[in-house]
This record gives sequence, C-alpha cells and structure tokens, in this order.
Amino acid sequence: MAGNSGADFDLFRLSEEHEMLRESVRSLAEAKIAPFAAEVDEQGRFP
Repeated sequence: MAGNSGADFDLFRLSEEHEMLRESVRSLAEAKIAPFAAEVDEQGRFP
C-alpha cells in the first residue's frame, strides 16, 4: 500500500468528456427547468 501513490483515485475521476457532458446538462437544467420548478412544486402538478 505504501508504494501505491494514490493511483487508484484516478478510477473515481471523471474523464474530460464526462465533465463536459455534466456541465452541459447542468446549464440546460438551470436555464430550462429551474425557473419553473418552484411553481410546479407549489401547484403540485406535473407539467
């Protein structure tokens, strides 16, 4: 274990492509879903 130098932690790191996808989905959700989420929750409806 002492000679491992943290190489196993790379298994938990997202690839650059996954990070780009994650950022794109977050931007879309913030722009298109978030503005309506509170209203939908308050009204208890499914859009």
